[in-house]
Amino acid sequence: MSFRGSLIIEGEHEWRIHVADDVRTLPRASEPDVIVATVKELLANSKGVHSGCIIAPASTSCFFCYLSLPPEIDTRDRRSLIYELENHLPIDAESMAADFSMLPAADHEDPRLHGRSVSAVAVEVDDWKPLANKLESADIPVSHIIPSAILAMASVHEKHAFVGVSSLMLCHGDHADLITLADDRISSWKYGKIQATSLERHKSLDLPESIQTLVVDCTEAQASLIRDKIGPVQIAPDSFVTHCLEGAHTVLSKPASIPFNLRRDDLASEDPLRPINRQLSWLAFAVAACLLAMIFGSWWRTTRLEKRISDNLRAQSAAFKQSFPDTRVPASLLRRVRSEHSRIMGSRNATQQIEAPNSATAVMFGLLASLPSDIRVRISSIDIRNGDLDLTFQVQHFVEAGIVAEALSQGGFDVSQPATAQKDAKTFESTIQAKWRQSLSASTNQASEGAAVSSAVQQNKPFIRKPNTPTSSNTSRIARPRTEAREVDAK
Repeated sequence: MSFRGSLIIEGEHEWRIHVADDVRTLPRASEPDVIVATVKELLANSKGVHSGCIIAPASTSCFFCYLSLPPEIDTRDRRSLIYELENHLPIDAESMAADFSMLPAADHEDPRLHGRSVSAVAVEVDDWKPLANKLESADIPVSHIIPSAILAMASVHEKHAFVGVSSLMLCHGDHADLITLADDRISSWKYGKIQATSLERHKSLDLPESIQTLVVDCTEAQASLIRDKIGPVQIAPDSFVTHCLEGAHTVLSKPASIPFNLRRDDLASEDPLRPINRQLSWLAFAVAACLLAMIFGSWWRTTRLEKRISDNLRAQSAAFKQSFPDTRVPASLLRRVRSEHSRIMGSRNATQQIEAPNSATAVMFGLLASLPSDIRVRISSIDIRNGDLDLTFQVQHFVEAGIVAEALSQGGFDVSQPATAQKDAKTFESTIQAKWRQSLSASTNQASEGAAVSSAVQQNKPFIRKPNTPTSSNTSRIARPRTEAREVDAK
């Protein structure tokens, strides 16, 4: 397993600085500035390193306490737990950074584990705040502060499953961390010298029913002594430092699996968002890009609209010049058109549309199609204005003027009474005023009108009709029977 982060391990006699695959050792008395400079140098020579840095204090810098809480203390209230912890440690609550882990309560026969109990780990803030602040000032974010023994225990936990009450001994030199586990949770943690008296005391006090003991990084002589005083043990092949690196890798990949993190309280980062600064930077970039896209889109849309408006104005000006070649195009063309429209409509507030005039060609076609083909008609003049027709024509008999009027009525005109005058013995001149209806509504009354015309012809009387209206069902016609005999001109 390759570690791709930054790890600072405090040892008994030295500092070990690991950045990816590079490692550097410094004297135990090195100042924080020297440690930070070394970390920066290693980061500059490494690629693909996780941005967060882990500080691992030694066991001699940590405090451990097992707390059996009274009922009035809520295990979710950190401040109450810290003040309760103050009663058991030689440091006050204001100068410590502590973290807590709940212990299993009713699964063991050990009477200490019954009830609400927690294990607590604490360090002094003044010992680690200068180093954490120096690293943050150098743009090296400190993500975790976890004791080295806790890191090693996390690595061992990945490879070995502890059931019930177990013992873990982490050896480094002639000292060892003597840890008692209750279902993988720390119920006791002591740091002492590897000698017969300390091992016997550890077994009698903390391992009354231990079913498994795991020893890490011990010599042959130490293993023999441990077997003599504790009993059968299992020796882990890897070194203590290797387990620390593997535990640090677990912290970076699965942070929730580590029970203690002392990067809190007064040791917490002054910027709570520092661990996600890179993600926030990308978010800010995305928001800025979105805003720029919206601004550019609005500008582009406005430009397109302005271009369309300009094109429409040019088209309106061209249409005005074509319609009124001798008139200067006004500056406010649309306002001028609206003003003329309101003036034509007769009201400034008129909003109705102007009706399009009737085509004279259509009226002419209707007139020519309506003229009867069985009599001779000489047209003298035709005046067509917006569907209004003034027709002057000559016929040979005054009755034929009524026939022409009837034909126009059936052809789609509202015809007024023709005015007929005799010009000479064989010529009658008639004038008809008609309105083009554009629809043949007279066909619905054709049967009744035909009966009226027949009755008038039988009585040899002219049948005179009133001006036809689209809604009237009563129509009149001027008609006479066609006879071979000529009428005598009136003198």
